[in-house]
Amino acid sequence: MASELCKTISVARLEKHKNLFLNYRNLHHFPLELLKDEGLQYLERLYMKRNSLTTLPENLAQKLPNLVELYLHSNNIVVVPEAIGSLVKLQCLDLSDNALEIVCPEIGRLRALRHLRLANNQLQFLPPGRQLLVSWLTAAPLSVCRLLTY
Repeated sequence: MASELCKTISVARLEKHKNLFLNYRNLHHFPLELLKDEGLQYLERLYMKRNSLTTLPENLAQKLPNLVELYLHSNNIVVVPEAIGSLVKLQCLDLSDNALEIVCPEIGRLRALRHLRLANNQLQFLPPGRQLLVSWLTAAPLSVCRLLTY
């Protein structure tokens, strides 16, 4: 499985793919191959749904600066790093069906963000400045979250 993953990522790097599908790979950690050297500078869409990820790397924005869509549906992500706010081109972020308890305030810096999916998490509250964030989102399903504080 690891060699197949490395091969998939290597091909994507060499051929400058804009889309990379790493769904259903039983990944427990974010693949370091995605972050090597210059990362995948051309990558615009990363699909990593239905894995077992618990965290995201701090240097995600640095290594994948052109991400427009990031699909992390159905993992076990507990925390989203502050560096997520540096993905300036990000328009769609799907974090539904994870284990998030809080959303970092830096997510409010994502000016291009249009779709934020947070359904089926363990959210306790939304970060300060959420009115500003929600004002430019076109879809933000928060259903089945246990929001205790608004």
